[in-house]
Amino acid sequence: MTKHLIILLLLCNLFACAMSPFNNDIKQGHFRIENTSYDNSQGRKEYVYLMCHKHKPATWVTARQYPAGKHNIWVKATYQEANNHNSYQVAFANFNLTLPAGGNYQLAHTIHDESISIWLQDINTLSAKSEVITAKLTRNNISNSTKLINQCKQGTV
Repeated sequence: MTKHLIILLLLCNLFACAMSPFNNDIKQGHFRIENTSYDNSQGRKEYVYLMCHKHKPATWVTARQYPAGKHNIWVKATYQEANNHNSYQVAFANFNLTLPAGGNYQLAHTIHDESISIWLQDINTLSAKSEVITAKLTRNNISNSTKLINQCKQGTV
């Protein structure tokens, strides 16, 4: 009986956390970057996200906050046609920019043939806040992992 009560309490706590609204307040002296995803189960999957976190390669997450100022940011983009594992392609972009405190940004992109254009835009106004970088989408090269680790070490996030 005690075991079931503990499980019930844990489940209630889990659901309470899942149902609470996300806190999108930006910490003082920080800015926020929201990553982008487009997942159409009958078409394609596109993810554009900050490649690094704490100077190490990272996976896609919704958003993170970083201290305002000058930054060297690496972005990774992935593209895959649904139900076709052989279509997986990646591209990388490097941004050197200064981001002020209180900024709320998202990574935006467009895909043209075999290339992807990536930029940072203000979430509220949708105005571009960085240059547009265009990179070729290529097959993923697993041997690049050391290169990615070094790029993250040189980046500021």
